[in-house]
Amino acid sequence: MCLVTHDCDDEKRDIFKSTDMLSSMGNKTKSCRWDFLQENTQEAKRLTNLLGLAPPVARVLANRGYSRQDLELESFINPLLSSLHDPFLLKDMDKAVVRVMNAAENGQRIVVYGDYDTDGATATAVLIKTFEFLGIPAGYYMPHRLEEGYGINSGSIDKLAESGVGLIISVDNGISAVSQIAHARTLGIDVVVTDHHQPGRQLPEACAVVDPNRADCAYPNKHLTGVGIAFKLAHALLKKRHVHARDAAPFLRSMLDLVAIGTIADVAPLTGENRVLVKHGLNQIMSSENAGVQALKKTLEMGGTRITAQKVAFQIAPRLNAAGRTDHAGICVELLTTRDPSLASRIAASLESFNRERRKLETRIFEHSMSLLDSQTDLANDPIVVISGPDWHIGVIGIVASKITEVCGRPAIVISEQKNIAKGSARSIRNFNIHDALSACRMHLTNFGGHPGAAGLQLEPQNIPKLRQAINEYARQILHKEDMTPSLTIDTTVENHELEPDVLNGLALLEPCGSCNPTPIFAMRKLKLLQPPQIVGNNHLKLLLSADGRKYYAIGFNLGSYAAQLAANSGANIDAAFAPTINTYYAPGRLELDIKDIKIGAPNR
Repeated sequence: MCLVTHDCDDEKRDIFKSTDMLSSMGNKTKSCRWDFLQENTQEAKRLTNLLGLAPPVARVLANRGYSRQDLELESFINPLLSSLHDPFLLKDMDKAVVRVMNAAENGQRIVVYGDYDTDGATATAVLIKTFEFLGIPAGYYMPHRLEEGYGINSGSIDKLAESGVGLIISVDNGISAVSQIAHARTLGIDVVVTDHHQPGRQLPEACAVVDPNRADCAYPNKHLTGVGIAFKLAHALLKKRHVHARDAAPFLRSMLDLVAIGTIADVAPLTGENRVLVKHGLNQIMSSENAGVQALKKTLEMGGTRITAQKVAFQIAPRLNAAGRTDHAGICVELLTTRDPSLASRIAASLESFNRERRKLETRIFEHSMSLLDSQTDLANDPIVVISGPDWHIGVIGIVASKITEVCGRPAIVISEQKNIAKGSARSIRNFNIHDALSACRMHLTNFGGHPGAAGLQLEPQNIPKLRQAINEYARQILHKEDMTPSLTIDTTVENHELEPDVLNGLALLEPCGSCNPTPIFAMRKLKLLQPPQIVGNNHLKLLLSADGRKYYAIGFNLGSYAAQLAANSGANIDAAFAPTINTYYAPGRLELDIKDIKIGAPNR
């Protein structure tokens, strides 16, 4: 059930920009395969009696494997900060803390070397704020995506050496910077690596390498993000400095808003320790005293509303990501570390402008890439889509790859061909590790790195056809047709009388929802259309349905292609897969169905 995708943004629902273009692929009105979780009826009844839950909510928990005798159920429903793991369980954390303390005591200049996405920006801000709290002078360096590319590069190390830097602390990068860190050592610069990406065959020779995905690291949570590890380093530094709990606890809690934003933006699994961090982090966003967070909330008109993981993923994160995609991510760190509300407001307004520019770039490249499908990809035989184009903006090709993956139901690699180098972003589907696939094709690449679900790569332009052939040959041994059939996991089937307000209240227990803890999806059978279907907005389906005399307003984002089929079968029974929501536009709030898929039966006779 854990499907990792990346580059969430508030335009994701508008990926079906051109209905004509996509309908030529022949699967726009084809329903997903519905995969029903096995019903655990007896345990659901016990949970209903034990916790006083509405039966559908109890079924969701039981069907997902929770039981009344399971200790994980209590920690899931009530995640406590006291359950967070000791940061010194991370391999090399002790070495990292000692090296930082030595640098502080000896007056060495410290620089935090971040990444240009939201995870990297929030991680950088966490450490800068921590050093400020501890009275340790420190600066930060954010590489320019277009001019310098991802991660530590030798040119930036030269600049930092010239400015007298003695210690670099990488956040959300560095695990693959073997030669670059070796270069830093020749210049007298030590490096502490904190990263969460998959290590390569060789670890960099840094004075500390803190990465839970190291083979020799026994840390219980392998899914910490860059900001999660930065938070762990902050906690470890406070412990090493013997900061009293009465001062340390409020400070660490004050940074959970940044931890939540970065963790959600990187689409990390919202289970276990990550769930604890995000649950409390969302509460912190509500009451945050961070001027930058306050400015973002004001710009997005979030004042007084409940902040959910979905709002962070689709509204806050895209604004922070947009700077790194179209300008320079350094302003995001400035936003999240400033104490000046007026400066924060100006930066937030700039991010809004960058986000609009990013949308335009993304739409143009997506439409161009889709027009190249027939000429560059054999959808009948190629399990992986590999699309390339000249001088595509590398800041948005990751989002485009995500959209192609969603449209085509298979992994996608989008490559920007530049003068002497081609840079690409890869996105995958469940059951296919794109990082392993690229590793198997490393002979055609000059560099690559990432996760099972997403990766970046570089290669010489003339090797693009070789990569396309090799990675598809690899994928044919692993992927099967059913893997590329769109599927939808249904938590439980509900009856009409079960959709009451207490269901929505109970579902709040599952928040925050996201990767590996998805929003519950219900199925309801034998619904009827009460009026002709409408297409609203950008290909969204608006329906008025009924069951046993009860009306349901429903919206299906990007499902407008169903309208003609529904209109032609207006008397048919309809099965709907949906998430129940409350539309607060209507006082006191109207129950609506957020349709994920529908199945249209034969008309009654």
